[in-house]
Amino acid sequence: MSSVTHDEVVSVIKKTDVKLDWERIDLKENLTEQGADSLDMINIIFALQEKYGVEITDESISDGEWLSIDKMVSNLNRALQQK
Repeated sequence: MSSVTHDEVVSVIKKTDVKLDWERIDLKENLTEQGADSLDMINIIFALQEKYGVEITDESISDGEWLSIDKMVSNLNRALQQK
């Protein structure tokens, strides 16, 4: 599988119906600081796991490793390389 891109992750997130201002989104800023709530984040994590076939641990979520699109891309690429 080729590398996961920011555009691909954004596409997955948009399919979860999270309400974000996509015109002003900051890839490095936490999505929770841009309008996503905790339920949105759970839906995003589930969607990423389903799309890419990776397991995202509760520990990595609570450590804040999946809060920004930039971190999501990095973590997905790392997880896919280890498969």
